[in-house]
Amino acid sequence: MSIKNQTMLITYSDSLGKNLKELEDNLERYFGAAVGGVHLLPFFPSTGDRGFAPIAYDEVDPAFGDWTDVKRLGEKYYLMFDFMINHISRQSKYYKDFQAKKEASAYADLFLRWEKFWPQGRPTQADVDLIYKRKDRAPMQEIVF
Repeated sequence: MSIKNQTMLITYSDSLGKNLKELEDNLERYFGAAVGGVHLLPFFPSTGDRGFAPIAYDEVDPAFGDWTDVKRLGEKYYLMFDFMINHISRQSKYYKDFQAKKEASAYADLFLRWEKFWPQGRPTQADVDLIYKRKDRAPMQEIVF
């Protein structure tokens, strides 16, 4: 389906029902043709942050359904997904492999390292304050190798 000049609903998979099937049913029942597209906020298996700590990017959280549910939704609406590679769970295979193998990890390039772009002794609190973020701490996670 191509993108059209229609309203796009931004929603979590469980905001208008418990899962993608109920979302689809509620869209048809209550919104009809008023919605042309659906922006699904993270629907990947996750360890927290309302889906923004994905464990895998190639799976649908079973609580929401599966890829057939996503495909069926896409047959009726144009879809948009959050594929936030700047968020990842410490329980993901990507993080665990990087933690075990460091630079030898196939996923090493997924992880930004402060020392690659900050001079020694930074970031300072003033640097962190210049970054737009939802939380008032540096957008980083320390990792022990």
